[in-house]
Amino acid sequence: MNTTTSRGVTFRRPSQDEKHEQAQILTLVETLGGIAYVLGTRRAQYCGVCGSRTTDQGTRQTPGISDLFVILPPAPRPFPQSENPWIPIWIECKGKGGTLTPEQVTFRNYCRHARIAHLVGGVDETIAWLELGGWIRTARRPSVPGQVTPRGNRVLSRPS
Repeated sequence: MNTTTSRGVTFRRPSQDEKHEQAQILTLVETLGGIAYVLGTRRAQYCGVCGSRTTDQGTRQTPGISDLFVILPPAPRPFPQSENPWIPIWIECKGKGGTLTPEQVTFRNYCRHARIAHLVGGVDETIAWLELGGWIRTARRPSVPGQVTPRGNRVLSRPS
């Protein structure tokens, strides 16, 4: 459990798994007018002969590839960028305490060499990155990524 302190009172926040973090990131991206492609989802596999469900729940993706490929419209601040209208981002969703596999580290390094944004983490890390890039503005400047308001809700606004 994570804890949040507000006005001297400590509240407990449950940690979210990767699936919930990913769902919140998808909602955020769509709210900003972006496009998200989900990779690495697990789907039930069925035997081609008898039709029964198999135990293999593999993703059928290349090892190391990130969970989300996101394309965002240009950030409205600090200044509009007409030369590069859409920004590609790879996002590897991780719950609290999650770590990268060696293949994921390699993929992240290739993205960095190619100057393609690559985020690792959950919704808190995504919000912090989007705020730095000018896509969103939080109501209160968080001292730590993921700081919440006294009611426990993040307050986000689209910059004008």
